[in-house]
Amino acid sequence: MMQISPNNSGSRWKAFSIILGVGILIRLVFLLWLADKPLMSDAVNYNDMSGRLLSGERFVPYWPPGLPLYLAAVHKLFGPAAIAARLGMLAFYAGTSIFVWRTAILVTASPLAGNIALGFLALSPASIQASVEPLTPLPAAMCVTIIAYSLIRLQSLQSMGNLALLALSAGYLTLIRPSSLLLVAALPLYLLWRTRRWMPSLAVTAVAAVVIGSWTGYVYEKTGRLVKINTANSANFYLGNNPYTPVYRTWWLGSHHSPPEVPAAFVEERDRIMELDAPAQEAEFSRLAKEHIRQHPELFLLRTLNRICTYFAFDTFAGAYLIGNYGVPKLLGFATIAVDAVVYILIAVGSILYFTVPRSREASTASLLLLGLALLYALPYFFAFSHPGYHYPIEPLLMILSSGLFAYLIEKRVSLRNIVAPRSTLMTVVLTVFSFIQIEFLSIMMLHRM
Repeated sequence: MMQISPNNSGSRWKAFSIILGVGILIRLVFLLWLADKPLMSDAVNYNDMSGRLLSGERFVPYWPPGLPLYLAAVHKLFGPAAIAARLGMLAFYAGTSIFVWRTAILVTASPLAGNIALGFLALSPASIQASVEPLTPLPAAMCVTIIAYSLIRLQSLQSMGNLALLALSAGYLTLIRPSSLLLVAALPLYLLWRTRRWMPSLAVTAVAAVVIGSWTGYVYEKTGRLVKINTANSANFYLGNNPYTPVYRTWWLGSHHSPPEVPAAFVEERDRIMELDAPAQEAEFSRLAKEHIRQHPELFLLRTLNRICTYFAFDTFAGAYLIGNYGVPKLLGFATIAVDAVVYILIAVGSILYFTVPRSREASTASLLLLGLALLYALPYFFAFSHPGYHYPIEPLLMILSSGLFAYLIEKRVSLRNIVAPRSTLMTVVLTVFSFIQIEFLSIMMLHRM
């Protein structure tokens, strides 16, 4: 870990405070504009679930509980108004900012890199929208970033506090996005390999299990049913793997519900299943999805390839949300999408090229760890259904990696060509594939809007 003089440390915190303050100010202005607008889309469902939790209602949870549990606490303190939920999301922005900044400095040993990463987070339209609507991408992003920070810090500090932070973040991430269970399950194995000790691995496993088990026990006490966090997971698997799932736009059935946008036969089958009780729904959704995959493995493989491509395409969610839910002019919504695309392409390409930058052994290990976390988090989406918006929780990791590249170019005053040239063949292949993914996504979206 780099050594910082007191004066340098003070200037670092001043820069951090200014950038964070600007980010919060932007979001507060946006919140003022949103003040008279009701919650929309999934935000309504998460907020409604928080109300059901506050009332002590007995119900089998369809939605994951991580965010509703937090919103229940917010509403308990500040009342049921939508503005309370929206203001409460700023805590996740502040938390993500702190750990993006600290992790960037930890990885690159450059305060400038920390400020660049923080700047990306402050100005990204996707981050601004995620900071003021009660949705899961930003809470998930914060937890993923804390996990990254704790694991990198583990190289120099194996304290109980660091392990507790890691375990609590992992447990809460699972409650926010149950698909992240694969990443969380890999943590004890990584800790065992990294530390060569059983205790850190067992401690993290135990704490995360208590967090997840507490929710499972609560649902069982309320309903008498043993639920694996929530019941939407099998439904998502079915939505991405059934005869009516589009080959490329595998997310379509998850966000469009009525004819003519979706086939009438699909609506009939879905409604039939939703009339069953929760355990029967899970069983039927899983059965139908697995049956379809067995009958059409070639479609499953093609959809999986497309799910990978769409996951890494630029996001349209913030701009589409502005148009569809806030009623802003289409030109403004499309401009938002364009800015989001530029930010995402900058951090994604910057992350790829960061691996050409000369780095210490510790920085190389840390950058590979960030890459591994990003891929582990992404993996479940390759088998259910995928959308560019689902990559948001790994964007802070890309901001951290790309900030290392940009800080190196600025501080060393070197040309990008000079560091990329020795590995030009590999970089050309990777960047060509990434470019193809963006062009393919843009082409298909434009085709379907014609």
